[in-house]
Amino acid sequence: MEERPETNRPGESKMKRQSLWKALRIAAAAFFLLGCGAAFAGIGGGIAEMLHVQFGPALMRCLAAFSAGALATALGIAAFTFLFGRFYCAVLCPFGILQDAIGFLSRRKGTAVPNFRRTRYAVAGTAFGMLAFGWTALFLLLDPYSNFGRIAGSFTAGSVIPLIVIVILAVWKKRIYCTAICPVGTLLGLIAKHGVFRLRLTDRCVKCGMCVKVCPEGCIDSHNGTLDNERCIRCMNCVSACRLQAVKFALPERKTPPVDQARRAFLINGGVLVAGVAAGMVLAKTGMGKLAEYAKRFLILPPGAGDAERFAARCTACQLCTANCPAKIIVPAPGGDGPVSLDLSCGACRFDCNRCSQVCPTGAIRPLTLAAKRKTKIAEAKFNPRSCIVFQDGEKCGKCAAACPTGAITLRANGTPRPVNTALCIGCGACQAVCPAPGKAMTVHEIERQIVLNGKGAI
Repeated sequence: MEERPETNRPGESKMKRQSLWKALRIAAAAFFLLGCGAAFAGIGGGIAEMLHVQFGPALMRCLAAFSAGALATALGIAAFTFLFGRFYCAVLCPFGILQDAIGFLSRRKGTAVPNFRRTRYAVAGTAFGMLAFGWTALFLLLDPYSNFGRIAGSFTAGSVIPLIVIVILAVWKKRIYCTAICPVGTLLGLIAKHGVFRLRLTDRCVKCGMCVKVCPEGCIDSHNGTLDNERCIRCMNCVSACRLQAVKFALPERKTPPVDQARRAFLINGGVLVAGVAAGMVLAKTGMGKLAEYAKRFLILPPGAGDAERFAARCTACQLCTANCPAKIIVPAPGGDGPVSLDLSCGACRFDCNRCSQVCPTGAIRPLTLAAKRKTKIAEAKFNPRSCIVFQDGEKCGKCAAACPTGAITLRANGTPRPVNTALCIGCGACQAVCPAPGKAMTVHEIERQIVLNGKGAI
């Protein structure tokens, strides 16, 4: 008697296909996370530019100055989210992917995540309200991309503290940060809530609860047969876990809640959001005083930063520029939670490099061509003959003049340096770096605002 070949059970091929979607999502997320890690490690050549696809920094870049690329990025992510939901949070957000990795490695099943709707509306409203009026303080603390950058880019209090916090939260309740706090996730959630193709539970659902157990956002209520697309990050865990293929993408059902209930929810949630924006506006106005205090510190800033107040209003301290500076002179603020600056005691800003302006995702460091960067005055060198070994000891030197890339330092016939030509000096620090005098005869000092020499003035 011939044996009949085994045949797949009904639905088995669909199960495999659904598991494949989850596998593809995980592979894409892992690839992106590794790319982000490489970017913040300063390796991989131009891989850092891929971080320009981050939604929060793209919005900030649009606010800093019009950027067609940033606008296209923000609109593209918003449009994709409107069509298919928050895939961005599952595949392109390094901070979210990091939480998934922590949750997976902990092997602990997180408890159900409550719906913190009003909390996240208030937080997002305040953060974006402050951001719109020029103060990034709250957005700096909460932006997922910037937090990932601080964790991956340096080992300071500003990186260790968010790492400890996110490990605790991810082990405790998986992606509770995304549900209750993240302003970017809240904005994308509002878009996804009214999206075209939504995940929903079909009539095949037998209320077994398998989907609920694997959902990191707590957005599924199998008892009532509902799935909250506002909170769903499209991790595809539920689709893969359901053996009955009861979780599917579909057009929204035309079910409308009672008018009074819908109006009440709209007024309350809208009121919380508006109150948050108003609070952000007030805080931003108050916070401008702190920006002025920062400006008075007169730090030397990366070329393209403009002035200290403008830079402080736009830099989220993600430290991508720090990681990608070949001279390693861009340093985090003490504690790692403030705008970066240049430490020219460590070396010089290379004349043939504009890397920081190319990788900055927020527009805090304006993009500069190499030609423009070479003319951008970021500081000013000063000569102190009392420290110069030529003046004091009669030794031959001339290293400062040889190192100056703009010809701002020249030597007299007897080999002594002339005063620095401030019309040519860009403050790169090359003269200070090579000066052999113990007390440094050439020192670089801050200027109030960066200017373009032989150009249009301040930038």
